[in-house]
Amino acid sequence: MSATVKGKILLIEDDIALRSVYVDAIAADGYTVVTAEDGEQGLAMVKTEKPDVVLLDLILPKLPGFEVLKSIRADAGTKNIIILIMSMLEEQRHIQKAMELGANGYAVKGSTTPREVLGKIAALLTQPGVKEHIKEQVKVYNLFIKKNRGDADKLQNDTGSTGLFTCKDCREEMLLVITLDYSRSDAHWFSAHFACPKCGKKF
Repeated sequence: MSATVKGKILLIEDDIALRSVYVDAIAADGYTVVTAEDGEQGLAMVKTEKPDVVLLDLILPKLPGFEVLKSIRADAGTKNIIILIMSMLEEQRHIQKAMELGANGYAVKGSTTPREVLGKIAALLTQPGVKEHIKEQVKVYNLFIKKNRGDADKLQNDTGSTGLFTCKDCREEMLLVITLDYSRSDAHWFSAHFACPKCGKKF
């Protein structure tokens, strides 16, 4: 296992049993994983460990997760770290608040499996601005779709794409970006979106 290649994950979680489950799952998927059991310790470790992704609980001892989130985003040295909330709070107001404070994603405990969380992490690590040596380890494939091949015409019509899947803004031929979906284990499943290789816009 190449633990340092895929990136470092900081898990801020006070539940010992849940922390153990996620440590095992994250490490088995090839990441370095470090943990904190309360908000104050977690915030300190964000600065010392410099993780690529923070998995953040919202209900934490000493310092609530919302405060940790705000502090990370307010610090110039940590503001760009990817933050995935993992919480029992499932009401829309909590999710909206977390996203407004700068979370990159949200997973509800009990409704999201460790494999699904790994899928969310992998997807977040493919976003613009992520270190290239990490992004290269996430299973992402960039494909061009050729007209008159299979259902290319139908796909173009259904997605509203024009001119052989070209970008509406700069007219560059778009890529179909597919990412391995780690939430499924019964086969190779993928999530996909179109992206312009020139201007970077997604469709």
